[in-house]
Amino acid sequence: MILNNKVLEDPLNESALPLFATKLKINHHSPTQASLPDGAWLFKYLVLTQEQRRMLPSNANMKAGVAVNEILQQYYGDTIWKLNPLTKKLMPYANALQYADKQELITKNLDKFKEYDPVDDKDREKFEKYQAEIPDVSLHGFSALEKLGAANLGPIVCEEQISITQSSSPLLLSVVGRTDFAFGGSLDATIPSLIVELKTSWSKLGKIRKDGSRGFISLPLPAAPSFNHLTQCAFYAAKYNYQAPIALVYCNKNGFQIFDQNNCKDLTPEGLQRNFRLICNVFKRREKILAQFDTLIEALDYASNGETGFNFYSSKCELETSLPYKELSARAKEVSCNLIGKGIIKGDRVALLAITSPDFLITFFA
Repeated sequence: MILNNKVLEDPLNESALPLFATKLKINHHSPTQASLPDGAWLFKYLVLTQEQRRMLPSNANMKAGVAVNEILQQYYGDTIWKLNPLTKKLMPYANALQYADKQELITKNLDKFKEYDPVDDKDREKFEKYQAEIPDVSLHGFSALEKLGAANLGPIVCEEQISITQSSSPLLLSVVGRTDFAFGGSLDATIPSLIVELKTSWSKLGKIRKDGSRGFISLPLPAAPSFNHLTQCAFYAAKYNYQAPIALVYCNKNGFQIFDQNNCKDLTPEGLQRNFRLICNVFKRREKILAQFDTLIEALDYASNGETGFNFYSSKCELETSLPYKELSARAKEVSCNLIGKGIIKGDRVALLAITSPDFLITFFA
């Protein structure tokens, strides 16, 4: 059931975007983008369309994490924000599964996880391993949220889309993100009583044993939070003027670890403010770079004067090849001449297969 008792503003519907944003078809920043190298961000968010990004290959780790998150949100959430299939926008829905049987929720989402099609043999090995780990990770997630007061700090809103607009920050574009859990976060609440960010970790591929089976390495819970995760938390805190406390929860098959302002200085109001300034600096640098150029080609010509470029990784996070901007620019011009030689002129339509590879980038810029 869609909740219609409140007029919801669309944070992506900006009334006045800067010229570079209109030309490049971008309308916001995301806290998860701040940790990406500029080259990877440029490719993912300025070269690829939203539809193409949704087609990028996933992996078993990501899918397992989504499964656990959905189990916990379906159990605790009073309201869950989801994509409306008609409007293609996020909207709040009342959660009909709240406080359903925990084991039934685990089974339901585990069955959904089993529909995932692994990208390669190693990903398949992890996919099969994680089917046994998802129940344990989920149970530790339940324990962590209970310890944080999930049963007493309701109502709980999950996956709410929140934004910090240009008028509230030093940026030319809004910053938009989604919270995992907002305790005391009803649609009418001004400030949640607690925001929880949930992260999961999974066993790592080990060596092949003598009998031919795959070994796995059980990773320990982190002794300190990841900086990338801290910047996400800083965004949530900034949205509520650092008045909503933040808890960062890590779960694996062996247990859970909770970080908050009592055991992590980066989750104090001062630490959160410092980290939000850091991601704002990243976004400001990108805005300044993009504002200098009318087209991506001009930006590429500028970048080709330096020594940086794109790195391409396999699904196993192994570096496969690098493509410096200087080489990309030169090869794109060669391909452009070849296309002209084949009778293709400006305005003609050319189909490209959007594969994350040097050839795609070269042909795209050509």
